[in-house]
Amino acid sequence: MSLECLIAPQTGVSAPLICMEVNPPRGVDIEPLFKRLEPFKSKIDFFNVTDSALARMKCASLPFASLLKQRFGIEPLVNVACRDRNLIALQGDLLSAWILGIRSVVALTGDAVTTGDYPEGKGVFEVNSVGLLETIRTLNNGSDIAGNFLKGSPSFVSGVVVNPNSKNSSIEIRRLAKKVAAGAQYALSQPVFEAEKAVSFFSEASSVGVPIFVGLLPFKTTKAGRAIAQIPGIRLSPELTKAVDEGKEEDLGKMSTDCCLEVASLCRKVVRGFHVISGASPYMGLELVEKLKDRLW
Repeated sequence: MSLECLIAPQTGVSAPLICMEVNPPRGVDIEPLFKRLEPFKSKIDFFNVTDSALARMKCASLPFASLLKQRFGIEPLVNVACRDRNLIALQGDLLSAWILGIRSVVALTGDAVTTGDYPEGKGVFEVNSVGLLETIRTLNNGSDIAGNFLKGSPSFVSGVVVNPNSKNSSIEIRRLAKKVAAGAQYALSQPVFEAEKAVSFFSEASSVGVPIFVGLLPFKTTKAGRAIAQIPGIRLSPELTKAVDEGKEEDLGKMSTDCCLEVASLCRKVVRGFHVISGASPYMGLELVEKLKDRLW
């Protein structure tokens, strides 16, 4: 699927697109992950490759995404966080990524170091997501942020993340508009589990004028449900919260998948597509991709 389709403004007309989150491995053995994805490649339009999400060290997102694209021929939308690199490293990594065939990056401020495996580590955060977007736009225009001309410039399509769970949707939508002004051309949403809130948020957010992909995250265990509920900015629905609290392990897989399908169905006409988040249950994410294709096409 081309990036032109990704940033096309229409919603509710053509078939929704599916972006599948892929978490690089912690280690150098990539074949098990590739084999897991292989049977589903015809159902996936884009990959979203995470960048040591939740401050947990994984294989670097940009070179891994290049290998993913070479293997499957699917465009990766690659997360780049400001947490781990200063502006010198960010610019160098972005230029190298373009050479390696990466054409779209998702600008993130990044999760706090204290949430991850190395809480005593130091985050960089020289800029936030808006500053990174402006840096990408500067590179696209042919120079680095010091004003030095580049010997060949990239032409990245920039994306961002938006949170439909925000307590104040108007403020979150204003943040999105600020990111668009800085160069964002599409947005992937955090997972949302409350269908009515999702429809309301994405209907309002459509006024910003960029394609948005609603985040869907199925899970099957109470442990996973509790972990998701503890991630800042994410909230389970009351029904899922009750099931997790009561330890209804046998019901959670179907309940969470049904919740995702309801959100997808109700939001279909106000979003460009679906951002399927693999989380702790990558097979469930891939199964959800199949169900979305079966029910909504």
